[in-house]
Amino acid sequence: MSGSTKGGGIVSTRLKVLFLVSLFGAMAVTLVGGWFTIEGAPPYPGKVVGPDGTELTGKEEILAGQAVWQKYGLMDNGSVWGHGTYRGNDYTATSLHLLGEELRAAGGENAVADLKKNRYDDASDTLTLTGPQAAALEKLRAHWGRVFLDGDLPTAVSPGVVKDATERRQLSDFFFWTAWAAGTNRPGKDLTYTNNWPPDRSVGNELPVQAFVWSILSLLGFMVALGVALALFFRGRFDHDDDGTLLDARLGDKLVGLPISASQRKTAKYFLVVVLLFLLQLLQGGLMAHYTVHPGQFYGLDFVANNVPYNWPKSWHLQLAIFWISVAWVGAALYLAPIAGRREPKKQGLLVDVLFGAVVLVAVGSLAGTALGVKGLAGPAWFWIGHQGWEFLELGRLWQLLLFGGLTIWLLIVVRAMASVFKKGEDRWGTVPFYAYSAVAIVAFFAFGLFYTPRTHLTVADFWRWWVVHTWVEGIFEFFAAAAMAYVVTALGLAPKRKALRAAYLTASLALFSGIIGVGHHYYWFGDPDLWLSLGGVVSTMEPVPIILLLLKSVMDSRHSPVLERADYPYRWPLMFLGASAAWSFLGAGVFGFLITTPLVNYFEHSTYLTMNHGHTALFGTYGMLAIGLMLFALRGLVRPEAWNQRLLKVAFVGLNGGLILMALFTLFPVGVLQTWDSFQNGLWHARSAAFYEDPTIAFIGQWRLLPDLVIIVGALALVTFVVRGVFTLKPIGIREEVPIELPDPELPSA
Repeated sequence: MSGSTKGGGIVSTRLKVLFLVSLFGAMAVTLVGGWFTIEGAPPYPGKVVGPDGTELTGKEEILAGQAVWQKYGLMDNGSVWGHGTYRGNDYTATSLHLLGEELRAAGGENAVADLKKNRYDDASDTLTLTGPQAAALEKLRAHWGRVFLDGDLPTAVSPGVVKDATERRQLSDFFFWTAWAAGTNRPGKDLTYTNNWPPDRSVGNELPVQAFVWSILSLLGFMVALGVALALFFRGRFDHDDDGTLLDARLGDKLVGLPISASQRKTAKYFLVVVLLFLLQLLQGGLMAHYTVHPGQFYGLDFVANNVPYNWPKSWHLQLAIFWISVAWVGAALYLAPIAGRREPKKQGLLVDVLFGAVVLVAVGSLAGTALGVKGLAGPAWFWIGHQGWEFLELGRLWQLLLFGGLTIWLLIVVRAMASVFKKGEDRWGTVPFYAYSAVAIVAFFAFGLFYTPRTHLTVADFWRWWVVHTWVEGIFEFFAAAAMAYVVTALGLAPKRKALRAAYLTASLALFSGIIGVGHHYYWFGDPDLWLSLGGVVSTMEPVPIILLLLKSVMDSRHSPVLERADYPYRWPLMFLGASAAWSFLGAGVFGFLITTPLVNYFEHSTYLTMNHGHTALFGTYGMLAIGLMLFALRGLVRPEAWNQRLLKVAFVGLNGGLILMALFTLFPVGVLQTWDSFQNGLWHARSAAFYEDPTIAFIGQWRLLPDLVIIVGALALVTFVVRGVFTLKPIGIREEVPIELPDPELPSA
């Protein structure tokens, strides 16, 4: 992998080709798969009729019900086809099981065959129901109508969620349609539209043979990919790139004393917003955890319990996670821009202030909008200003567009400060351009979340949603993480540019290839064709490969790290958090993610706490710790040295990481294992029912979660205290606009 390096650049031609092919090749493969998804999505029947031809419902009613599901944020109250929130019912699994019960009561032993037979006629766009199926539809309407009017606290549904009778009927018809698709075979196949998901033997839904076969091949593919990657790593001498290079061991001490520019000083307020959003997010998580154990109660405070339904804090909890992590990255990039470009452009400080106003507007507006949406107060413009209805993309389309615009402005502000590194004759594959390219990718891939409307097919809209939720996070975020870490370690003189950059390109390339195509494991059971069992299964199991390489590199680099050798190293805690990010990437994204990726395991695990465990440890553990590390790296240059409090940061580090370990290993993971076992034994409908959550063992674990939550809150309070103190003890401005910034060279001349 060494290859030629044209023009004297550090990165070889082979690595450049690998990077470009991984990015654009993976996008092409996944988009082709998307075409098959669009073609194979379950049909919305124009008419659904009874055995006598009487029209019972149809496409417009089903789409209206889908809009009701989105409008009130019910994906943050339960789930459909396994995607959504895991505390409430999976509305598909419950509806399908109730449908099966009604059919068995009416048809006896023929119930399963009656359910599996596909009576949809494509030519007339009509679905004909049998008499028992039509009667079951009425029973479902009565059941869900009662639940969303009177409430069902054991499944986290508050009274009066959907007050309008017509909307409740439409919502019930939508749930019926998802159950029909989950229980009815595709034309010409022995698989339902959801590939036999959810697991429920009573309706004939069992693990498809394809899932078993492709799981075996997925594991084989992982071992081959890991072996090839390790061979490339050592054969390409990625572990020896520092041979003969002398680094300035005191560079960190020199950087701390550098003056700052006006725009850099103004980034401090971004970090104040970061910790406040982070603290608010933790409070929402605590409220959700309490509702999980004590549905509809909050320490006797009826005002809270009666006015704040479960899906309100759930919506905020997810939005705030994305917000505070993103704002930390935005602030850190704005701080680094003048350093990377070696100058402060004119009016850079003003642009930083303008962008800050936009960030606050989007955060406040979207949070208020989702709360109004959950309460049914957003009116006809719910999709634009209220709750958009999709998990992780709850913010209304207006706020989403403003956020995209803000990210674009951020990119322009950062790039204008780095313009000098893109001049003719400069290495456009170096650490600074690579960092800039990762920022471009973050903005570009966020745009995929704009590709659907309220009338877009459920399966197709979810296809695009995962391009943000998964591909943006597990592909592009890893690209950004690799670029950011490469820049930080070279800027601090902890690794030669050649070593850091080559490793960054290799890991980013593998992460992009496996992460972009690996989005397919989210398409196993959501109305997508069964090709994703093969494509998504095989490639997604390769996602831990770049993570293993990253961990290997981190361990090898840490052998002579000043972070371990010097307790007074000025960048000790920023690097500790970056190291924690690499460790959590291995455990949360690698181990816990790999555990649930193969189709065989995912079939029973999908929509359980094992997914939640992966989500917490990957998002907060990997990208949250990265965000905190980058924020502290910026603050180390902004805050006066005498105000830097190592003790507070130690408490923050131990509290946040220790609490997350306790939460993952002793609450989320054991509940997930028990829930998956219940799904295997009784079906997913039971594993997501009140009976499961009211089990004494599950209830005890839920009560015990108070301990890790408290440990995390202690760590968060220490971090908040540190940042609040820091932003009021900043260095004075010492760099003027358009004046070259002199930085010490991290690499010393050879003797």
